[in-house]
Amino acid sequence: MTGEDAHPHHHTVEVHEHGDGCGHEAVVHGDHLDYIHDSHRHAVHDGHYDEH
Repeated sequence: MTGEDAHPHHHTVEVHEHGDGCGHEAVVHGDHLDYIHDSHRHAVHDGHYDEH
């Protein structure tokens, strides 16, 4: 995969911002947090959430 396909994303930060009190479980993934959302993980990246 290259370009945009290398980072599939679900929605933008403007739609829902993960963080303290957002209602989604946070898990450590390397040097950042992923948030469990609809049975998959999101990680913030350039204004959107990558699927992890």
